[in-house]
Amino acid sequence: MLAAAFLLLVFLGVKDIWTQEHRWADIVSGMFYRKDFFHPFLGDVEYYDKPLMSYWLIALSSKIFHLTTFTLRLPSALAGLLSIWSIYKIGAQQNSALGYLSAWLLLSSFYFIFWVRTSSADMLNLGGSLFAVAWFLMHKDKKEFTSYLGFFLILAMTALCKGLIGVIVPLLVILPFLLLTKSLSQHLNAKFFLSLVPALLIYIIPFYLSSHLNGTGYAENGLYLVYKENVLRFFQPFDHKGPIYTYFIFLPVYLFPWTLLFIPALIKLPQRWQGLSLHAKWYAWATFLLFIFLTASGSRRNYYVLPVVPFALLMTADWLMTLNQNAQKILGASIVVLYTAFASWYAILQPLYYCDGGLPYFANHLQTQAMRIKPWSQWQFVMLDAESKVSFYLSLPPSVKNESISGERVNQTVASLLQSWPMLQNPSPKTIYISRALYKRQLQQLLPEYRLVEGKATFGQRLLNTTLANEPIAFIPS
Repeated sequence: MLAAAFLLLVFLGVKDIWTQEHRWADIVSGMFYRKDFFHPFLGDVEYYDKPLMSYWLIALSSKIFHLTTFTLRLPSALAGLLSIWSIYKIGAQQNSALGYLSAWLLLSSFYFIFWVRTSSADMLNLGGSLFAVAWFLMHKDKKEFTSYLGFFLILAMTALCKGLIGVIVPLLVILPFLLLTKSLSQHLNAKFFLSLVPALLIYIIPFYLSSHLNGTGYAENGLYLVYKENVLRFFQPFDHKGPIYTYFIFLPVYLFPWTLLFIPALIKLPQRWQGLSLHAKWYAWATFLLFIFLTASGSRRNYYVLPVVPFALLMTADWLMTLNQNAQKILGASIVVLYTAFASWYAILQPLYYCDGGLPYFANHLQTQAMRIKPWSQWQFVMLDAESKVSFYLSLPPSVKNESISGERVNQTVASLLQSWPMLQNPSPKTIYISRALYKRQLQQLLPEYRLVEGKATFGQRLLNTTLANEPIAFIPS
């Protein structure tokens, strides 16, 4: 766990915001700006596509540490730690050596580390799902109200992070265990059904409050979007329509580098089946059921396969335990080498690449220059096709508009930019205009009385001589 904490938390906030992370950044900063944590907006557009818990966890960490790239990713990182602990506990139900091996395999899987260090609901879903399975295994013989209640509360909280998939994944995994152990009927008792009630209430309360504490005329209905994003998307997908073979490609990718061991473990499975322990058979059934369920869904994206990864690794680890001592020594050395490589990248190379420049430097430089004229809060801002993540680094309110352009970015002229942004004919002396370095020459002609503020390439960008056409620039009234 110490090794996991170091790898998953060290310099967590160093990397720039990446693709979908801007949605969580924008939504959470908007919640603080509006002082409204029940109605998520993306910019000024209602956006209830995800339940509220993923935003609340970021908001909670931001209340403690301020809203930064670190706090944006902290819930995912903590969910990653929970995943490591949970897969150990799941494997240790068979024996502790298998638990340790499974945890190390997961901790040295490239895409697991990648998503742990990325702000998204998918890692929260994985952490909650694995924790629910681990909780079930640790309490499977108790059949007490509190044990059932703990299990269903974990499901409710996980479902509030991403959606009903947080309930479906643990149930699909646990079902074959109950069938293999012939214990399903033993758990269908009064305490089981009674414990469902408080968990359902916990799940419903955020949606209820969102509907009844609505003084702003917020139109989107959270429960309808749960249906749309989970049920309707499964049977009648309206986006993310990956081909039927999506996960046949991406499960091996997401298991990297342990794909090289998963494939022989899979090939050996039929001839080993009769001699497998109950737990080993369960890992295989859990892997296959999850894979079939995700493939049967009409909506497919590569990272939706994440919940399959831990159970595929448990299945692989069970086979690896049968290898001879020399093979296991090579495996142990491989894990050490991989961990060292990943730790070196995240603790040394990535911080070096992003140091001494980039968006944090630009934001600090622009604020310093602007505040020499008047306080930051007195300025108005217009985003001229700037990257959306720039708003987060500048802590701009969600009311700031990002004006788009017509046509290809690389083909823009002074005349075409003026046509897209007619406000530049009479620019406001109270406004700072923020755009991309790609338009620097044209905007200097359109804003001759304005002072140009540019960022600075990071150490890594300078070292690799990276093109910075999309880096932000700003124009301050002289």
